[in-house]
Amino acid sequence: MKTVISSLESTAESLLKLTGAALKFSIALGSACVIIYALRVGHFPQGLTLGDGLLFLLAASCFGVVYAMFVGCLVSLGICLSIVTRPIFNFVFARIQKKVNPKKEMAYEMARFHWGSIPFALVAVVLIWAFGQHDNVAYWNLPVLSIALYVFYSIAKSAGSQYRRHERLLNSVIVTPEKDELQSSGEAGKKKSAYLVSITVVMLLPLVMGGVSGLLMDGAMRMAQVRIEKAAVYVKAPYNALLPDALVVKEAKAPEGYKAYAGVTVQFKGFGNTTVIAFKDGELQRQLDIPNDQIIVEKKTGE
Repeated sequence: MKTVISSLESTAESLLKLTGAALKFSIALGSACVIIYALRVGHFPQGLTLGDGLLFLLAASCFGVVYAMFVGCLVSLGICLSIVTRPIFNFVFARIQKKVNPKKEMAYEMARFHWGSIPFALVAVVLIWAFGQHDNVAYWNLPVLSIALYVFYSIAKSAGSQYRRHERLLNSVIVTPEKDELQSSGEAGKKKSAYLVSITVVMLLPLVMGGVSGLLMDGAMRMAQVRIEKAAVYVKAPYNALLPDALVVKEAKAPEGYKAYAGVTVQFKGFGNTTVIAFKDGELQRQLDIPNDQIIVEKKTGE
């Protein structure tokens, strides 16, 4: 009974450590992406307060959640596609292994298909279709990415399993020839390195290869209410003179001293003392920074 309880405590402790590390990594990655988003729209907030710092953490967490779901769904799609790709990879890797070192077994095993991956794979298909509406490249780029993620996920899973097995052997009090050989070869450290590198590649590869990082950032910023599409804004003089008359909503009830405008994208709000809006002015796409006390943003929830 004590052994079972000890095992459960060890598993729970490992899960807590893994969850904490994943949360820290997501927030760190999200923080970097919020900064990249600010540079992408050409605006870096000024006059930040403590409340802005909390909003920054919220936006970073939103991106971390959106990105983690995106990566998880693509990996699940890769696992589903493994019904076709796994035999091909095993054949290719076996041929390579046979030429390089016939006596040695394959270092890593490709992950098997799992029924639990199907719901997330379906979400990945929907995401690919949605991203493909914006950029046709996503229709082939993201499926290829899911296969690449599956390969690194398989390496991480196999290396992690081997590393834990090696650790149990090294931590045992019984001295065996296998333990001595493992200590001298440093195989446990190699498997740990392979596991960490593979996990890092799985987390970062979609940013480099996915081609949809901008859309993911926009989605995360919308979730955090930093970015609002097709917003109605009320702008006070003298700033309202800078917006084109074509965007004016004449029938809208605007507060005294303000003019109502529609078809405006709020690119950055909530951080600092200015709000960034973007709008069409004829053939041009213009961007304008307006002090927060000179603009009211209305989000159309019914659309």
